[in-house]
Amino acid sequence: MGKYLFLTVILLFLFQSCTNKNEFIIEVFFEELQINSVAGLRGLHVVDENVIWASGSKGTVLVSADGGESWKVNQISGEEENEFRSIHAWDNKRAMVFGVAGPDFGYKTIDGGENWEVVYRDTTKGLFFNSLKFADSKNGLAVSDPVDGKFFLIKTEDAGITWKRISDLPEVMAGEANFAASNTCIEFLPTGKAWIASGGKAARVFRSEDFGETWQVSETQMVSGQASSGIFSVAFKNNREGVIVGGTYNKPELNENIAAYTIDGGKSWQPAETMPKEYRSCVQSIVSGKTQFLFAIGKTGYDYSCDDGKSWQHLGFEGYYTFRQVPGKSEGFAAGANGEISKIKFKKL
Repeated sequence: MGKYLFLTVILLFLFQSCTNKNEFIIEVFFEELQINSVAGLRGLHVVDENVIWASGSKGTVLVSADGGESWKVNQISGEEENEFRSIHAWDNKRAMVFGVAGPDFGYKTIDGGENWEVVYRDTTKGLFFNSLKFADSKNGLAVSDPVDGKFFLIKTEDAGITWKRISDLPEVMAGEANFAASNTCIEFLPTGKAWIASGGKAARVFRSEDFGETWQVSETQMVSGQASSGIFSVAFKNNREGVIVGGTYNKPELNENIAAYTIDGGKSWQPAETMPKEYRSCVQSIVSGKTQFLFAIGKTGYDYSCDDGKSWQHLGFEGYYTFRQVPGKSEGFAAGANGEISKIKFKKL
């Protein structure tokens, strides 16, 4: 297994919203894993502590069934020039990916990546799929950049076998789009609540209360105005409390209005009082027993918040595109450039 990096961060500060104690210390360990791939990895799905899937450039899909000890590297035939930036998995055999290029966008495997079947094909001009998210084992949403003035949103109710287009969405503004940076510009909960984050000329949050059938949109104060700026990631821990992060991809040091939070289901958004240190492409809620906090990561480092996104503490500079928690545990996996995958452990002392 990969060696432990010399990246142990000890942080002491008020953590009142995560614990009844006023203070505690957290250690963060990165363990770099050995991956026989140089693909840029932006798609990541952690089924459990054993099963991890990742996807990215050059038509690459990776799977581990032993907690990252070993990896099977798949390349979908005919898609060597495609980028699979979105992925979802059910177990070590069943998974699906969406590419950014078509006409064959969606692929599904039921044999651990040995064979792939096209489950979504579309010749519509301008499609570029950014994110795929399932609320449960059957209900999923996938979103593309706008077509004819609206985000191109499709929905499945049968675990990705068939898809239908959703047309009841607000119109986008000129230059508004999504980001395929970490497969987290969609959030979708089992309750049927869903959110889509945008960027570019506008940084807004689209929201649905009926499994993606109808949508409304809310303004935010997040940075926008450039093709590389806006909201890159959205995460909700329940129907009402959520957070968004982003920034400017090609100027990651800019950190004004790069994070915000909501307590009313995304109807209104408040800027964080203390921002992450730099641009972040992915935010996730870490829940392990009574300990809960938010973890945000990007190509230049990572931060966390223990007060539901109101304030952020910088932890370190190790850079990855995306992160997913091992369900129920204080650990997870991060993926990034050049086939880099690390296991991350959070330890409370």
